[in-house]
Formats: sequence, structure tokens, C-alpha cells
Amino acid sequence: MDILVITSSHKSENEPQLVTKMFEAGLATLHLRKPKFSTRQLIEYIDEIPEEFHNRIIIHSHHNLVFKYDLKGVHFTSIHLNRKFKKWWFLRKLRLSNKKILKTRAYRKLSEVYRKEEMVFDYYLLGTIFNSLNNELYSGYYDQGLKAAIKTAGKNFIARGGINEVTIGKAKNIGFRGVALSSMIWKAEQPFEKFLLAMESAEKAHALAS
Repeated sequence: MDILVITSSHKSENEPQLVTKMFEAGLATLHLRKPKFSTRQLIEYIDEIPEEFHNRIIIHSHHNLVFKYDLKGVHFTSIHLNRKFKKWWFLRKLRLSNKKILKTRAYRKLSEVYRKEEMVFDYYLLGTIFNSLNNELYSGYYDQGLKAAIKTAGKNFIARGGINEVTIGKAKNIGFRGVALSSMIWKAEQPFEKFLLAMESAEKAHALAS
């Protein structure tokens, strides 16, 4: 099961250093989500992370930075997808550059998973999946519906929202390819220890499913 981390929307103290520690401990994918950052601020953030880990970063804004850095990919928000010409121009530049990067997007509702897309996305963040108060499925999602969607939609889904050491196993049983950690990390007093706990929980879930 894949473990992803989505950054907090603002820059917290020593965040790039903490992200680097997670990379060193095995984190394969970071979604760098800083909606209020300028291009310069995002560059400064990336520059604080060792170059050897840049190819594990997916950016949610300032997509042209993929031509400056060896990044893993870009995430398309609904705003990006609605800007038809800007999206077309970026994809054209991408093709001409021969860069091979991942492209991702998010769905919020179960009804969206069968949507036909103009673009091919490598995976989709789906959620909020779990209610963080009781670790049960969030309103609008139900077990059989999720299992059916994951099995028949022909897409790769990452569970997002309410992910913790308990719900990681539940996401695995439903059939998600992976989970995206956010609040579990950034609201914790010891965020790195929480990351390690998530990695351990994912390994246990994989072992139980084998």
C-alpha cells in the first residue's frame, strides 16, 4: 500500500527539514500543496530539500517548476482544469520537453469516480473518506459502493481524509491503492513519529491482506 503525504496549506516551522526526514525514512511521494505560495516561495521551499529527493515531489501549483526541477509530477485542481488554454499550453510544453511526470487530480464525491476524463491521470485522491472522530466512513461513502467503484472504474484511487493508524487498514480492505496523510502528521505533537506509525500500519495491513 502506498503512503503519500500532503503538506499543510501553510509553511510550518522546519517543515522542509521534517519532509526530508520522511524521505530518508522511505516516503516515496509528497504532495506539495501551498495554495497561497508565490513561485518564489515554492522555489525556496523546494531548495531546502536535498536534490536527491526532488523526484518524489508532486506540486499543486506553479506547474512550470517541473521544467526547472526533476519533480515527480503535478496535481491538477479544478481551477487548473477549467483554464483550458493554460492547461493545453502546459501539456504541449510537457510533450515537447519529453519529461515523464505523474499527473494527478482529486474527486470529492463517489459519484465522480466514473467520470470520463479528457486527460489521463495516474491516480486520483478521493475523499474525505473517513470521519476522524469515529474512524468510520464519511457521509456520502459506503463500503460496497467504494469497493465497486475501485473495481470497475478503471482508475487508481488514493484515500484522503481521516487517515490514521486505524483507517489505513480499512482503506486497504476496501481496495485503495494507497492513503494520503495530512492531519495525522501536521496536527501531531510528534509528526515524524506519526509518519513512522503510519508506515508500520501500512506494512501490517499489507501483511494481513497477503
